[in-house]
Amino acid sequence: MNPRTTGLGSDGGCGQLTMWLRLIDTMPKRGRRTLAQWQDRHQQIINLLKAEGALSITALAERFDCSPATIRRDIAILQPQMTELKKYHGVVAVDGAVTERHYQDKVTESQAEKEHIAEAVCGIIADGSVVGLNGGTTTMAVAREIVGTNKQVTVVTNAINVAFELSHSDVTVVVIGGVLRTFNFETTGLMAVHNLESLHLDWVILGANGIHPVFGVSTVSEPEAAIGAAFARHADQVMVVVDHTKLGHQALHRMLGWTDVSALASDVAASPVIAGWRPGLPLELYHQTGLANVWRVMPS
Repeated sequence: MNPRTTGLGSDGGCGQLTMWLRLIDTMPKRGRRTLAQWQDRHQQIINLLKAEGALSITALAERFDCSPATIRRDIAILQPQMTELKKYHGVVAVDGAVTERHYQDKVTESQAEKEHIAEAVCGIIADGSVVGLNGGTTTMAVAREIVGTNKQVTVVTNAINVAFELSHSDVTVVVIGGVLRTFNFETTGLMAVHNLESLHLDWVILGANGIHPVFGVSTVSEPEAAIGAAFARHADQVMVVVDHTKLGHQALHRMLGWTDVSALASDVAASPVIAGWRPGLPLELYHQTGLANVWRVMPS
């Protein structure tokens, strides 16, 4: 009797049969394991995601020595059972973890705090500086503050929306090119990294998805981590700009370690958290506006 064509009545048994068949379909051709073993792997996937927040499909496949296609099927089976399980651009996460989102989904979050951070940042950038800006809502706030205060700087960016914002001013703008990620308006890839190699920056201002006292500065996207690191390599000073909601979080990909960072700018709500990171992390208050602070990373 063919199990794929046999009905199990109207008592919901067909749903159970479908689940069994989908589980069987995940088994590699090189050899079948027992159903209990596959259920154990699914539980391990759930445990890993709850512990680490987010993992790429590729990373999960490497962990379990299987193909990315197998992991995608596993996730498809698990998602109806776990509504908090989400998949974003090749990354699987438990809802609430640091994951990649569309730019427009973030523009209204902590908006006032980002404006305060931008004001503090522009207060220490001297006229005549060459300033790098990556993409993001906080760096966009910095771009708007540059325009609003008529800052006399040259800006190098990989974000086309940042470049467009700056086009309304007398600021000289250099767009580094690369492959456009349309959902967040940033260019990345080998071309973008290569084009930075011939440039020198006085400052680079970098937004991030997470900042942690041990893990450092992180982002959910490997291409964005690579472009951020490339910006930092060609800058005399590296400033990370994040609002307080990013502190203590670790996204999937490290962009920079603390030895690569010169300064951290955040809103005043971050101060108690940063105070708790010291003295293990040598941060010294460098500039304050009353609503935002810039902390200098001191040599250890």
